[in-house]
Amino acid sequence: MCELVSAAPRHAVEAVIGALSVDPSRPRLTAFDPDGNRTELSGTALLNWASKVAGLLVDELGGEHGDVVVVRSPVGWQTAGILIGAWWAGSTVTSEDSADALAAFVADGGDALADEVFVVSGHPLGAPSRQVKPHQRDYTGAVLGQADRFGSRNSVSPEVLAVSGPPAVTVSEFDRQIRVGSALSAADRVVTGGGWDLPHQVVEQLLAPLAAGASVIVCADWADAGLFGGDATGPTMSEAQLHRLDSEGATHLLASDGNVRPLG
Repeated sequence: MCELVSAAPRHAVEAVIGALSVDPSRPRLTAFDPDGNRTELSGTALLNWASKVAGLLVDELGGEHGDVVVVRSPVGWQTAGILIGAWWAGSTVTSEDSADALAAFVADGGDALADEVFVVSGHPLGAPSRQVKPHQRDYTGAVLGQADRFGSRNSVSPEVLAVSGPPAVTVSEFDRQIRVGSALSAADRVVTGGGWDLPHQVVEQLLAPLAAGASVIVCADWADAGLFGGDATGPTMSEAQLHRLDSEGATHLLASDGNVRPLG
């Protein structure tokens, strides 16, 4: 595990941000959407999107530490940037709808009670949503004008980092999960089915591998294929699935229970 993870971060996502900054041109997030479309982001690209989200929340919307941000957008590279950016801004992130939320990010056709609702298309190239209602804003258009770099305005993170109903996950618990939740290294490319229920699955399936320096391959099109259960005997894979793993240079499979299985 890299040194960035072993030390308790001053900021809740400092371990993730720091790890993405190491060898920033290396691919760190590869996402296959439910239709099998592939998008790849380097550490720099993922940080840039997260920075834009943080800037949107803090600089444009006037967000402060602890403000609630609702994330109900589809699993994928856009939502990864939204989650990291919201925590970078010091927000409390939840999937539960709330009229008091600073902002909400929803999937095409979705809605939320917040005054500021951003529709996330989930498009592999980030194309704008075509299902934006009059009171909503397109996510892509809203963030593209934000700066590629964000500096935390305050070193104190909110006490509650993420909630999805009780119990809440505090900053210290979040940091503990990142430090002990992954035995991966920068040489690893880990495949996950994209179970991102807040808060624990997001930590196990996305943040912990990134903080460890590993690359994450999200196969949302395999979510129902039975590959990510806890069966110690390992899954039976089709020829097409094996080909993808080989072409992606995958080294591990991350089960839905957080256990990591070596491949090969």
